[in-house]
Amino acid sequence: MTHLQRNRRATVLRFIRAVCALAAVATLSARSALSCEVCVEDHVAATYDFQVVSKAGATGRSVLFVALRGKDVTTPRSKEAIQKAVSAMAGVDSGSIRFSAVPPAASFAWDPKRHGSGEILRVVNAKLAKDDLTLVALRVITPNR
Repeated sequence: MTHLQRNRRATVLRFIRAVCALAAVATLSARSALSCEVCVEDHVAATYDFQVVSKAGATGRSVLFVALRGKDVTTPRSKEAIQKAVSAMAGVDSGSIRFSAVPPAASFAWDPKRHGSGEILRVVNAKLAKDDLTLVALRVITPNR
């Protein structure tokens, strides 16, 4: 085998290894994305209330589904702090707030004409920071109009 042939063979082998490595990374990334989507669906399903979503759609409100983060996020004290912070936002329907301990999640309806979901989360998370609690947006259901 000549020097040129050995170089070609080595180049082809490096190319094959690179393609295999790329395929492995793509496969692992796809699995991570799929499991993440399953996790989101678990959080949404845990706090989904058909009556809340139906009423929100009929009144032009949206429903925000969030994951709850923090050390003691499932304690009654944390739930009370989250309820108080979310209810204090103008445009939030305080009667629509739903909680789940496993997975730690919440949802609520609000008037998107008054505030965007990002603004609600910024204000609520600022209030919850002293309790080391955070809401993380997962999904928004908007009215069918």
